[in-house]
Amino acid sequence: MTKADFVRETVERARAFVPAGEVLRADHGLSLAVRAPSPGYFRRPRVLRSERRALGGWLLIPFSWLLRLLTATLNPFERLVEAFTEREKKRPGKPFHGGWNSMAGHLACGLQPRTKNPANPPLVVMQVTDRRLQIVYVSRVPSFTGRPGPVEAGWAMDIRSVAWIRDRSDVVGGDHEIGFVDGSWCSVSLWGQGWSRMPDAFPHRLSHLDPIPTLG
Repeated sequence: MTKADFVRETVERARAFVPAGEVLRADHGLSLAVRAPSPGYFRRPRVLRSERRALGGWLLIPFSWLLRLLTATLNPFERLVEAFTEREKKRPGKPFHGGWNSMAGHLACGLQPRTKNPANPPLVVMQVTDRRLQIVYVSRVPSFTGRPGPVEAGWAMDIRSVAWIRDRSDVVGGDHEIGFVDGSWCSVSLWGQGWSRMPDAFPHRLSHLDPIPTLG
């Protein structure tokens, strides 16, 4: 299977989770932009609970239980972990605005979920319908019989809360900033072929030469 076929199959599997009665305007695979800060481990949603645990997942179980034990008995440890993991990377351009409890922060956290298989994270597909912006998780770990792993809908928001999308391919090809009505925004990376058509589905499209709107 070619990379293009793999991407196409992933996006098609995710389409089963477009809510009934809604019109799909565009969908594409994405991730949090490399230059954007990463949310702390405990802010990330736990997804795909029905996914089979691969070998890498079994090997990491002792570390996972140790982390849970420490955070359950020593709460400041959790804050210490997040203090180090949430530091913004020093890269060109401001990649994030609004904080983790903002609309953009919730999207950023949803783009880096927790699963049983941290060595094989799920692929994330963004869908824009006539009513919502939504992300869907597609497992990369097949079942014991070789069948594709589970697919699950995740974070979603009313499309009216999405204010704009700004092309940042001047920094990295496929990078975009998505802004919300509360004034927050975050940088994402649309991977694979055909990403240039995705922004057309958003309410307001900006180029990198346009200033970021002042909202909220």
